[in-house]
Amino acid sequence: METIDRLLEKLTSAAAIGYAGDAPQLVIEELKAAGLTAALTKDRSVHAIVNGTDGRDVIIACHLDEIGFVVTGIDGSGFIKINEVGKSDVRILIGQEMLIHGRETIAGYIGAKPPHLLSPAERSRVFPLPDLFVDTSMPVDALKSIVRIGDMVTFKNRYQKLHDSLRSAKAMDNRASVAAGIMALVELQKHPVKPNVHFVATSQEEFSGLGARLLSQRVHACCAIIVDVTFGDQPDLPETEVFPLASGPTLGRGGTLPAKFFKLLVQCAQELGIPYQVEPLPTNTGTDADSIAFSVDGIPCCLLGIPVRNMHTPVEVVSLQDIERTSQLIVHFVKKL
Repeated sequence: METIDRLLEKLTSAAAIGYAGDAPQLVIEELKAAGLTAALTKDRSVHAIVNGTDGRDVIIACHLDEIGFVVTGIDGSGFIKINEVGKSDVRILIGQEMLIHGRETIAGYIGAKPPHLLSPAERSRVFPLPDLFVDTSMPVDALKSIVRIGDMVTFKNRYQKLHDSLRSAKAMDNRASVAAGIMALVELQKHPVKPNVHFVATSQEEFSGLGARLLSQRVHACCAIIVDVTFGDQPDLPETEVFPLASGPTLGRGGTLPAKFFKLLVQCAQELGIPYQVEPLPTNTGTDADSIAFSVDGIPCCLLGIPVRNMHTPVEVVSLQDIERTSQLIVHFVKKL
């Protein structure tokens, strides 16, 4: 688990929103250190290939971007106004430490009116984003020399080792899957494989799906393995919609996911002795699988999910066991195609 721990901490500490952030370069460096050739695409996805023997192409797609914010204004006192990129949970924003990625990266925190000055009506509601601000405590002139309108803002990361194999950090959605994809590709290069295996850490899944759409036009694959997170078990949520952590990845099953690939995933999990959970997805999946499956030519997809708690917060929780099992399942699936 030490390898996963190191990789996951490094990935979650990086940033990637839209065209901004250092996460793509970090992934490239990680792949090159493993002897793989990787490149940055025009949309800032990361693409690496393990060449096969039969000319077919298979995609492993894990989105690299995270939720975050964009600077929309700086008032005369130096308080920064922000809007969201992707869907954040506004209920937990007050008091969070943030990083503003300007000409240099600086820290701040999200503030709001103190509770003593709230009206009775204000005390009973969640503050919307326009009522919040980021405070860096810098003089306004110094701040404006570093931060500009349109700069990206992310949560400050705290990688925490919790009980047993559980870990907490920002951007587990979807760096947990990127870690699984990297590990799978590193393993696949050690053995002869029939199809060409394209690992792509896609950009902009959280708000536009651009990376996945462009990927499906570049690579005319016979199959795409999409790896994303899904909802972990938490109190007050129906058991049919959440999945326990450390109980294996979920296998997506639904109208847009061909049954033959689902069956092959089940077979692979049983042969490896890996526990798995079935996630019903009757319509769209809410992942890059939608962009890739409904591309120009149409690429059949299967979907693996890594359960995560507290999704779209800075304290997302995953199990290292689930990441390792997901990686093993990807490798076995590709070998059996």
